[in-house]
Parts: sequence; structure tokens; C-alpha cells
Amino acid sequence: NKLEDAQNQCIRRVFGGSAHSSIQVIIHLTLLPSTEEIFHILLAKSLLHFLSLPDNSLFTKLLPHIRISSNRSQWYTLSKTPLWKTCHFELHSLDNKRFRKLQQQFLKDNLNTRRSAPNNSTLLSLCRTTISINPILWLPMSFVECSRCTRWRLRRLPNGYSTYCPTHSSQRLTRQHAVICFQMQRRLQMSETIEDPLSFLLNQLPTSSLSVTP
Repeated sequence: NKLEDAQNQCIRRVFGGSAHSSIQVIIHLTLLPSTEEIFHILLAKSLLHFLSLPDNSLFTKLLPHIRISSNRSQWYTLSKTPLWKTCHFELHSLDNKRFRKLQQQFLKDNLNTRRSAPNNSTLLSLCRTTISINPILWLPMSFVECSRCTRWRLRRLPNGYSTYCPTHSSQRLTRQHAVICFQMQRRLQMSETIEDPLSFLLNQLPTSSLSVTP
């Protein structure tokens, strides 16, 4: 939709990306839900709030009639969203802490679905599977180092693909060529079966500041 397209365009500009930069990777790096996910989360919070109203409230008294499917009310339609379906089974014990866990699982399931989709971005499949802000955005490093890590994630090498390899003047400097030419597996002491050793190494960075040794 137009709202999500506008959001994606703004995110690309913030990251200095081009119109072809993978928005799925950027959203995953920044832990920013899609507009559809935001809609489902806010909807579930609203329905949960309505169910917590006092027993003598007008809405609570009308709720048994609103829930009837034959009435074709908006409540019945909205209650069919995926996140709320999960929450509905735990309404008797659902608190804020448990809701946050269900929300995290909802986002993780969506991420796994996008990663396993036939038209999935190859770059997204190389990213970590955890739902958290990517460490390259908050670990202590220089601006240049952060920019280089981010550019590698987005497949944005210097000058796009117009730069030629400094060692092989007839070869364009693509990610695949860089891995082979710079002998990344040998230099990083990794197995040759790891196709993208730099992405693999970035996935090993700590996921929280608590796990960083001073």
C-alpha cells in the first residue's frame, strides 16, 4: 500500500540505500515491523483492552451479541487476525509479559515465512534468525566500519557493481568475486563450504550488550 511504500522509501534514504536496496533486510536489521504487522499488533492490543473493561460497561454488556458471527460485526472480522487468534486461547491468563512473548513469536514466525518463501531475498536468508536490533547498529565501532558492515548486508559494494577488482582488472567487484578473490574463508579460518563468510561472521556478534566482555 501507499503508506508502506512511503515508509520503505524513507528507510532507504536514512540508510543511504538505492531504490533497489533490499527493504526486507533493512527492516530486519532495525527491528522495524511492517505496516501489516503493526496493524495486527495494535489491533490485538485494542481488543485486549476492550475485554478488560469493567463488567458494568456498555461494551461488556453488548459483547456477547457482538461476538455472534451471524451479526457480521467488525469485532468478528477483526478477531480473525493471526496474532489475536493466538491470544484468544490464553485470554484467562494473558498479561502484558505474556502478550509481549506472543508478539515476539508472531514476528519471528513471519520472519521465518519470509525466509522460506520461494521469492525470498537471498540477502535476508543470510541474516540471523533472531528478532532483535542487529549488533552492527549498536556495537562500538567507527562510522566507516558500521557503514561497511551495513553495505555488505545490503550488497552495496563501492560504486555498486561498476567498480572493477583491483587484482583482476577485467572482473567486476561483486560480492561473490570478493569472497573468492580476497580468500575470505582462508583469512577468517572458516570452512570452504561457507559461501558468505563475512555474513556468517556478522551473525556471530553478540545480541545484547550484556554478553559483550569489557
